[in-house]
Amino acid sequence: MNAFLAELLRECQSYLRAGGWLMLPLALISIWIWLLYLLLLCRLREAVKNNDPQTLGLDGDLRSAGRLAACERRCAELAGAVPRMIVHAIARVRAGQSPEAAFAQCQSMELGEYRSGMFGLSALVAAAPLVGLLGTVLGMIQTFTAVSLRNSDVTGMVADGISMALITTQAGLVAALAGTFGLAHLFSRYQHLVNQAYLCGAGFLRGLGACIAAPDGSDARTTTAE
Repeated sequence: MNAFLAELLRECQSYLRAGGWLMLPLALISIWIWLLYLLLLCRLREAVKNNDPQTLGLDGDLRSAGRLAACERRCAELAGAVPRMIVHAIARVRAGQSPEAAFAQCQSMELGEYRSGMFGLSALVAAAPLVGLLGTVLGMIQTFTAVSLRNSDVTGMVADGISMALITTQAGLVAALAGTFGLAHLFSRYQHLVNQAYLCGAGFLRGLGACIAAPDGSDARTTTAE
């Protein structure tokens, strides 16, 4: 077993050396992609908890005596992004802000953190193949330079240049491919959170006799509970 691990380590070292100095930024980008993906995944798993309107007490008229305070206490005790939105929105409403503006601002602030993280992950996923392409260009330059020298060591220099071109391209594509699937997974969870936030927001504003903007930008009018 130890011999196998030692041989595997030697092959990895040889692979990294053949790729040249660009393997360092590619490795850092790959690690950053995985760390950011895992961080966002953990945060989204916590964010989608307790996002049912009935669980949050949003299924009635919140203008009744004590209903708004009870809803606030219940949401404050629960984990998840939607309960946090409701708590902050109630605080803003009590400060004199309209329910529509209060919830819209709280929703934007809460969801904006996840959007920023996914934008950053998208940038890293896009950067990985570009760094690999840079390695391809540098490897081809090294290859053509070796050919132009016409000395006894030209074969080894050409092989090194081609190895650098191919290995960096491969590493960049592998990093980008893994990041693309991870980003798609995160986006599906984020979209579920957005949909649930809209449903709970509609229940919250309906309870206050207000309206909420639909996901397509139109106004979804709500009626006051009897």
